[in-house]
Amino acid sequence: LNKDIPEVQKYCSVDFEYALVKGRSRYVCVRNLINLVEDKASENELFDNAALWDAPPGKYQLDQLGEMLEDYSAKKWNGEIDDLEQNPDGSLWSKIACNRFTCTAKNCEFYNDCAFFKARKKITKADVIIANHDLILADLSTGNTVLPDVDESIYIFDEAHHLNHKALSHFSLSTGTEFIKTSLRQTQGVSEQVCKLTQSDAPDNNIKAVDDYLSDLTELLKGLTFDEEIHLFDQGVVEVPIQAICQNLITSIGSTHTQFEHLKESWSDYLKIKMVEKTIADPLNNVLGECEQHLSSILLLLSSFLQADETGQAPHSRWIEKTTAANKKTNYILNSAQIDISNNLDQLIWSKVAGAVLTSATLSSLGSFNRLNQQLGLVKTDNQYLRLPSPFSFDKVDFIVANFKNNPTQVYEHTQEVAAQLLKRIDNNKGSLVLFASNKQMQMVADLVEQKLGCDLFVQGEFSKKRILEKHKNLRKQNQGSVIFGLDSFAEGVDLKGDNLTHVVIVKLRFSVPNSPIEKTTQDYLQSQNRNPFMEISLPDASLRLIQACGRLIRTETDTGKITIFDNRLTTKFYGKQLLNALPGYNIVVE
Repeated sequence: LNKDIPEVQKYCSVDFEYALVKGRSRYVCVRNLINLVEDKASENELFDNAALWDAPPGKYQLDQLGEMLEDYSAKKWNGEIDDLEQNPDGSLWSKIACNRFTCTAKNCEFYNDCAFFKARKKITKADVIIANHDLILADLSTGNTVLPDVDESIYIFDEAHHLNHKALSHFSLSTGTEFIKTSLRQTQGVSEQVCKLTQSDAPDNNIKAVDDYLSDLTELLKGLTFDEEIHLFDQGVVEVPIQAICQNLITSIGSTHTQFEHLKESWSDYLKIKMVEKTIADPLNNVLGECEQHLSSILLLLSSFLQADETGQAPHSRWIEKTTAANKKTNYILNSAQIDISNNLDQLIWSKVAGAVLTSATLSSLGSFNRLNQQLGLVKTDNQYLRLPSPFSFDKVDFIVANFKNNPTQVYEHTQEVAAQLLKRIDNNKGSLVLFASNKQMQMVADLVEQKLGCDLFVQGEFSKKRILEKHKNLRKQNQGSVIFGLDSFAEGVDLKGDNLTHVVIVKLRFSVPNSPIEKTTQDYLQSQNRNPFMEISLPDASLRLIQACGRLIRTETDTGKITIFDNRLTTKFYGKQLLNALPGYNIVVE
């Protein structure tokens, strides 16, 4: 935004304007903020403000909100959460953030001073709009109301290797037993407030029936087998007794939802003929919208637990997660997610968009774009693919496959050998980055070498990632040696130029282990289709991760250094040659 786009603008023969757009929830709703800070509604005896909030803000939070309002009024703060020095906690921010369920747009008295709509006005003048993947998916899934029409747009997805993960997360559903209870009671509370003001009878929100069904569900779930607090339904098929209770919950909560919609309509009609103080109407409208959102999300999840996946199609992954709620009660989280979102992306984007460009340093895997096509649903025969040569002199970089006796599957022996080899190979006067696939192994190696290294060692978790990189750079400025031990987050997005980094050590190949429910369901599905999950998923992904890790070394055309890997599977396994051939043009050295 501050470097690349202005650079393009400077050399582009076509004049263009650009703007950054963020999701609605990144902006404060000044109306909500004022209502929380001033809280005048609590002075009205017909209105119980406390009934609307699950956790009313304390004094410290009110002081923080007061400062935010003061800074916004004085134009010292632009209303974006990303520009706050100290963010409020998530539950409090949700009360003052913009959201589509409570926003009254042009009907709001603060419309002309609204941070969200000010930002949106900039979009109308922009030729180029910068947005993250989450916002694009959210907007296209809810009617394309924020961004320009998709069929009149060209989309450029940078870091497109993340798009599949973002889409999997976006199209997933989740709700918890305690959340259902809280939502029903909040719905009951706001319904009673509305009926008190309109002098009408409050509807029955079926709280007793829902509580009984949840108790029955909890008893059933207690009998399930949980592996690390997760119960995964085989191929996403939920057991019939659980489905039966979900159906009962849908009936009761669906009835509540229908009555609640009627209540909202009656309240809206009431406001047209009666004057209600804004300090009462505004917070009520906010919570009415919030309750509707909660009820809708609960019903969507429960409905997914009843759905049968189409024969021959990839199933949903459905699972239960057991947690402990704030009230110390056991809370069961019900989850449902698609394992293949290629059709979703095709329907939302590829089949409609005027044009699309996907870029990343790691889009191809094992020399092919097949994995990308399969994940993202890129099926058009006229799609074009391009691998550009790098301006970097990779042939001057040694990629050393260290002579190791033990392979990483021999965990204890490999760990001892890693520690011994690091002490021999690390230059105590230079900058090194050692990348691990396992936190446990990283900590064990750190304990073995820390007192023996002749320079500072920073281990991920001791400080924030940003702080570790700052400390490392400061030492290198003083020509002192520094070593960083890191996990996946240090294998991507770390930019240590020049003498800051001259040696990258990769402890072992990072094969994806199906730990998450989605990954396990995907593996089981492929096996049920007589397909090979290792060749289709694990190996291509390991290739991408290896290339990403190696990419930490050379960041500019003048950078130099070497890469060492402590994994002899590159020379002993059938897939080793494939992984080596997929690397940039390094000078491969096998010891």
